[in-house]
Amino acid sequence: MKSFYTIVSISPKPQLNEKLNVGLLCVSEEASFFEYSNTKLNVLKKLISPEAFKLAQATLNGIKETIHPKKKSKSTPLFEIEKNRVQESYIAYLSRYNNNLVQFTEPKTIDLEINSAVYQKLFEKYIFKEKVQQLIYADLPVESFTSKRNHFRNAAKQYANVNYRVTSEVVNDLIAPVKVDVFGKNGAFVAGQTFDFSKNIDALTSEVTSYMYLSEHTHKMDQETKSYALGNEPSKKDKLNHLVWKNLHKSSLIELVPFDESERIIEYMKQKGVEPIETK
Repeated sequence: MKSFYTIVSISPKPQLNEKLNVGLLCVSEEASFFEYSNTKLNVLKKLISPEAFKLAQATLNGIKETIHPKKKSKSTPLFEIEKNRVQESYIAYLSRYNNNLVQFTEPKTIDLEINSAVYQKLFEKYIFKEKVQQLIYADLPVESFTSKRNHFRNAAKQYANVNYRVTSEVVNDLIAPVKVDVFGKNGAFVAGQTFDFSKNIDALTSEVTSYMYLSEHTHKMDQETKSYALGNEPSKKDKLNHLVWKNLHKSSLIELVPFDESERIIEYMKQKGVEPIETK
């Protein structure tokens, strides 16, 4: 996939073919960037009707929201666009939808790798000599839930069983086996389970309930048992998912830890001399 860019403009008077370049979209194989000039947008506000301005502003912000980033920074106006999510057909759709109010130039290919420096130069050349704040790179790999879970398992395997099926032979009175990511013992049990709190709510609820069930039984056997849940806070827009996360966060049986603090669990197992469960 070659790099290309398209200039986003707004036409105060389409019949006169007047245009004001306000934004720039750059797309390459590894990185994509989109930003618009707030300075020019403020000028435009005086040239078009309030209704047209709201539509234009909503469209610009909608591009950011529709092609939502994996990571974003509240301190910067620039949003990362997911790799290969921007298609020329999408640009054409946006242009038609806005009745020529918001327009896009024909995508132009360039033999340059898109990075922050290149984007800044193009933005200054075609849009406005306005400092684009710190860019968020789309070519930085976004770690998936599976890779985070595997990283946790690999780090813990010298201290505990991983992807382990806990049965009533190990924990008394378990009605059914429970599979967990990490399970070890140093007299008391130490367990760790990863959760994707953004997944389907029914599947998430089932996984959390199963782990809570195991935690209750391990704590009955030994009050010194340590149960960890590893996962990141979901969006508050996903109300049910966020409620599950919040309730687990308040649990007295389980300590909830974000993925970027997983080493805290590994360090605990190391310090406490946790070892794998002996298997027959």
